[in-house]
Formats: sequence, structure tokens, C-alpha cells
Amino acid sequence: MNKDRFNLLESYLQCGISPLLIQNLPATVFTNVVAISANIDRLELNGHYENVEFCPPTWYKELIEKSKKGSVILLIENINEIALEEQTKFVEILKYKKVSTFDLPTNCFPIVTYSDLNRHKINEEIYSLCAHVQE
Repeated sequence: MNKDRFNLLESYLQCGISPLLIQNLPATVFTNVVAISANIDRLELNGHYENVEFCPPTWYKELIEKSKKGSVILLIENINEIALEEQTKFVEILKYKKVSTFDLPTNCFPIVTYSDLNRHKINEEIYSLCAHVQE
């Protein structure tokens, strides 16, 4: 990642602008990050029942723990590697900053990454919810 692009990304995060959409951003750029693959199964994304109690997904528990250390990035990796219709499973996270009945921490900043747009497209609704950081 070039320095100008990284500085722009940092300034967006400091201003609280999120969610962000950025090409080919590795999770290693951040120190406090929870990364989930776009091809995560809906059941793993949304939570599950244990007896009669609805429990948060594993990644959400990790997100809560990391949010106690300060700002945390929720990195949704390679959104355009899944079908356009399937991409909409992330609308709730991006639009309402929650998953199922669980709110994301206030210090959580969702970032969505994508690969080559010439090969695979991004769902219009997903795209409209994000600030696109381009090179």
C-alpha cells in the first residue's frame, strides 16, 4: 500500500468515516483487526442458538474482546469474490453496524476489501453503503 493511500485511509478512520471499500488491503496493515472472509457461511456470520439462547458468532466475540483495547477494524475480505446476491448478507453490518441482535462496538470500523473489479463486480447496495478509497 502506498503512503498516500495509507494516509487517506488513516484520516478516514480518524474522522470516523466508515464503512470503507478498498482494493487489496491485507489484514496485516492493522494492529487491532478481526478479519472475516466474504465467503463466510450465513450461519457463521449471524450467530446461532444454544438451547433457547441466541449466541453471537465467534468472530463477533473476538471483535468485542479487541474493542476493549481501543479502535478495532472489522475487515470483510474479498467481497467481490462471491456472487452479487450473496454480498447482500453484509448489508446489516455495513448499514446498521449490527449483526442479528448484536450491535457492533462504537469503536468498530468496518472495511470491505475487493480484488480486481474487471473480473468480478460489487453489489450496488453494498457499494452505496461504503466510502470508496481509490488509488
